[in-house]
Amino acid sequence: MKRTELYRKTVRLLTIGGGAIGIFLVFLKLYEIENVEVWILNLGIGSLIFINIGFLIAGFTIITGLKPNKPIPWHWVTLVILAALNLIFVNLLPAILILISGVLELVKEL
Repeated sequence: MKRTELYRKTVRLLTIGGGAIGIFLVFLKLYEIENVEVWILNLGIGSLIFINIGFLIAGFTIITGLKPNKPIPWHWVTLVILAALNLIFVNLLPAILILISGVLELVKEL
């Protein structure tokens, strides 16, 4: 296996892993749902919006890793932005993985 192939697979694995961990963490927030009306009242509309945006961001991250340059451009700036959004809306762990892949892409360009 060539070095570039190993590099691309590693960066894509980090990106997809970050998105998958993000979706898993968002599902953990939704784990204790029995009565939806009471859950929304207890959780609050702001948290509900954050959870939905977290789903979208984690999903976009996975799509970016699975099909680079098709729906979302594969570039270090895109990955750093996705890392920042994951940090805000999801959690720190997926943001770190995606940020590492973004930094690796930046180093590749330099």
